[in-house]
Amino acid sequence: MNAGYLRAPWGLLHYRTASVGADLPLLVMFHQSPLSSWRYRRVLDRLAAFCVPVAVDTPGYGQSEAGNGEWTVDRYAEVAWLVADAFGADRPWLFGRATGAVFALHAAARDPGRAAGVVLHGVPVYTPEEKAQRLADFAPPYERTPDGGHLDRIWRRVTGEYPWAGPDLVTELVRDYLHAGPDFAASYRAIWRHDLHASAAKAGPVDLLLAGDADRIGYMHERAVAAIEHRAAVVLPNATDFVAEQDPAAFSDALATVMTGKGR
Repeated sequence: MNAGYLRAPWGLLHYRTASVGADLPLLVMFHQSPLSSWRYRRVLDRLAAFCVPVAVDTPGYGQSEAGNGEWTVDRYAEVAWLVADAFGADRPWLFGRATGAVFALHAAARDPGRAAGVVLHGVPVYTPEEKAQRLADFAPPYERTPDGGHLDRIWRRVTGEYPWAGPDLVTELVRDYLHAGPDFAASYRAIWRHDLHASAAKAGPVDLLLAGDADRIGYMHERAVAAIEHRAAVVLPNATDFVAEQDPAAFSDALATVMTGKGR
């Protein structure tokens, strides 16, 4: 695995990748919020067998800078094409997980036909009522306190969302929360204010809707199947939000099947 930075109009964009094959398609990968591209570290070498995977830290998360101004889904989607241009890819594949799935879908909608293919993992499809409720009271910014109480608050938040997670994984997730800063929900607000269905109508059919039956937002998979035109929909058994690192073989095989027409 290698890492680097791209210079963007708003600041530095951090990414992780694997060995580059000149004749392989580029795969731009968005992660779920408020995490980082670290979640793909264990699968990048496998993906490199059939593509050039570039997993970005979305602006304001991981080691990417956010610069000034509010981040909307439209701005996040621009990142995909900035990466594609930087790596000289005319027709990249786009991948996104959770909030990242919304960004990848909208990137395809912004420039219909440019993406060679789109794979979405765990698409968050909210009702208008759910969006309004979450905008009102979900994930308000926290304050850093002298006694470190905010660290306990983040730890409890993560363990509440993933009660099955061991201390090593929780520690990594807490680290990502801390990198994102007190207002870690900026990208959440962006997708709650965004019209996913309008993006789906413009993007055309996606190649794969991927889900896991142990995924925290797995219940939204059927909503995604109904809302987004797609060529295939797959539910991986026993797969959590973090299947890319917990079962990299299953994850990479699912992507290889659609990107190459065969599993690896």
